Amino acid sequence: MFNKFTLVVAAMLCIAGISHAQSELQPCSADEHYRKLLAKYPQLVGYEKTFEEQLGKRMAERTTAAADTTIYDVPIVIHVIHDYGAENLSDTILYDAAQYWTTVYLKENADTADVIPTFVPYVGKPGMRLHLATKDPNGNPTKGIVRFQSYLTAAADDEAKFGPWPQNKYVNIWFIGTFGAEDLGVAAYAYFPSSAVFEPFYDGIICLSSYVSVSDPSVAKTIPHEMGHVMNLYHPWGNTNNPGVACGGTDHVDDTPPTKGHNPSGCTPAALYDTACASGYMVTYMDSHGVLDSVVNYPDTANSQNIMDYTYCSKMFTKGQAARMRTALTGTTAGRNNLYTPANLAATGALAPMPDLPPVADFIVNRGVPATSDLRAYFLTFNNATSFGFRNASWNDTITGVSWAFSNGATNPTSTSMGTVSNKFSVPGWVTVSLTATSNAGNNTIVNTQTVYVADTTTVGGMGYSQNFSNASDLSNWPMFNFYNNQFKWQFYTGAGIGDNSCLRYRSFDSSDRITGNAVGDHDDIYTPAFNLSTSTDDLYLNFFTTAAYTNHGIAGGTTLVNDSMEVDVSVNGGANWYRLGGYGGTRLDNNGNYGVEFVPNSATTWVPRAINVPATYRAAQTFFRFRYHPGNTGNDMYLDNFYFDGFPAGIKEAITASPSSFNIYPNPSSSGFTLVFKTGNTGSVAYSIKDITGKLVYENSKVLASNSIQHEQISRSATPAAGMYFVTLTVDGVNMTQKLVIY
Repeated sequence: MFNKFTLVVAAMLCIAGISHAQSELQPCSADEHYRKLLAKYPQLVGYEKTFEEQLGKRMAERTTAAADTTIYDVPIVIHVIHDYGAENLSDTILYDAAQYWTTVYLKENADTADVIPTFVPYVGKPGMRLHLATKDPNGNPTKGIVRFQSYLTAAADDEAKFGPWPQNKYVNIWFIGTFGAEDLGVAAYAYFPSSAVFEPFYDGIICLSSYVSVSDPSVAKTIPHEMGHVMNLYHPWGNTNNPGVACGGTDHVDDTPPTKGHNPSGCTPAALYDTACASGYMVTYMDSHGVLDSVVNYPDTANSQNIMDYTYCSKMFTKGQAARMRTALTGTTAGRNNLYTPANLAATGALAPMPDLPPVADFIVNRGVPATSDLRAYFLTFNNATSFGFRNASWNDTITGVSWAFSNGATNPTSTSMGTVSNKFSVPGWVTVSLTATSNAGNNTIVNTQTVYVADTTTVGGMGYSQNFSNASDLSNWPMFNFYNNQFKWQFYTGAGIGDNSCLRYRSFDSSDRITGNAVGDHDDIYTPAFNLSTSTDDLYLNFFTTAAYTNHGIAGGTTLVNDSMEVDVSVNGGANWYRLGGYGGTRLDNNGNYGVEFVPNSATTWVPRAINVPATYRAAQTFFRFRYHPGNTGNDMYLDNFYFDGFPAGIKEAITASPSSFNIYPNPSSSGFTLVFKTGNTGSVAYSIKDITGKLVYENSKVLASNSIQHEQISRSATPAAGMYFVTLTVDGVNMTQKLVIY
């Protein structure tokens, strides 16, 4: 007996636990992912049809053959994508989980005893053992768990599937912290075999780390559910991903009666004995000659305890589902039939005992002690009241001991702490940290020469200080951090600049043919040395120049979508706390528009002056600044040059120097007072007046100042008594110049 199926392949994304997922969450985005895949690969439709015809034929052969009792061994690998938070699941948790998934696929999970009597005869046994691989793709020993640090763990999608192992040799399972905006509210998803043919690098399962617990029945079946999709199962109500709405969908498996699905409900009587869609459910089977073979009267009750449903009362697969999964596993699509071959089991070490391997030494920089304003304290002065914190994060075995070593005159130069070590340092510069982790199988050492930066408190200047970044040596006390060791980073650049051919560059241009990884969520810092700004009593501006562009990836449907940004922060307590002074984003930052190739400025006109007022609160004897860049998926390179402090904004002084016969007014428009910036003549004699729109004189003044000097004169709001337009006239050596001023 058999029934032919029609398969529409989509990425099935599913929540799996009532204690974690609430009814207001969107459990899946199958339709959206299917449309995305189909738009990219229109030929998928024809491929699906051929695949389904082959599947129907194989199912027919199975129903006429003797019962298949083969147990199939399937290698798996677990990728933990983390940023050292709770999502960095322990080895023990993952070992226990992998063992439990196998009990489900062998129908040995204890809760099958709780299946309601109606479906006891239909409980199926997929007959698969999932094995953590003991050999990686290069033949090296492994425990089947690998780890990758990435900011994408906090906004994951397919591009967070780092380091996939060959999908025809291993089933890849990725654990992450949070899904991105596209799949927010989702707990896990997986691709069907046909989809894997077109994008094999995304084949497998991606799941929230909070949905791995085998002790929580509401989430324990998450991976078995997703493995069902990997082996070609639908949800019982079909692929609409709209459970609980209407009858009519189908999963193309006969012994899962029609259902509208339950989202979510738990083990309620209304769900367990739901007959809304299945009343009078029977299936007629014809033989190969089109003659009636049999009529099967299946249960009139929905199989709400099915692992592929959303009741969060998951306990079983049906026999029909088991047969469909085994048919997909033994089929050639996406190389599923290679997974269990003797040659592949030997190559992956799936049946070999778990090797006893040395640990992998690892550590993370923690928030400072006492707490700093940033998540992690990488930059502090050498005499700071706050300590750096270093936390052991070694893995791959039961760690029996660790040994720390620190440079730069650490207060704790060595330590055996298995947890966190707090340290201060007496020598400025980059700190070298060494950590050796030991287990019964041996030891492993990690050495990082640029873990944290200890800043010198010696100031390098104040008002009037300038830095043109002419040489790489100019950056000796401007530490740059590339936190995730990727292509998006700060660097000294020769090939562009203002007045010379060098500057700072943030490389935001994506030069990769990207399959995994993107820039959204990344950030990188560059820090200044200390400045003594305590003597500045008048206006004080932090000035610099930038030039940047975006790529054609930032244009969609005629709309510009640019998501690079840069913030400028300040600290007056040696890096323990940072406060935002200003920032730039979108086309305001990427001022040169769209460049399809990597942007390099070739003209002074591409540069834009930037000025940030430094409030008196932050004019300390030791003031530090930080430029934090947030790259996006549409950015191109950004260049920064001519960093300096002055009493008026960048661009004003430059404009006067370039054209002495002009003057500037800032801010304009203004809601309070304003400043005149001008260059005096040979006599130093100047006069200025303000008239309203009617020509009435409202203010005038004259002075004798230093000859041939740039001056700025502050005019109070009282000089312009009412909101409106005014005309400001400046007289220098008998020459009159007039500009408009708007007061609001």
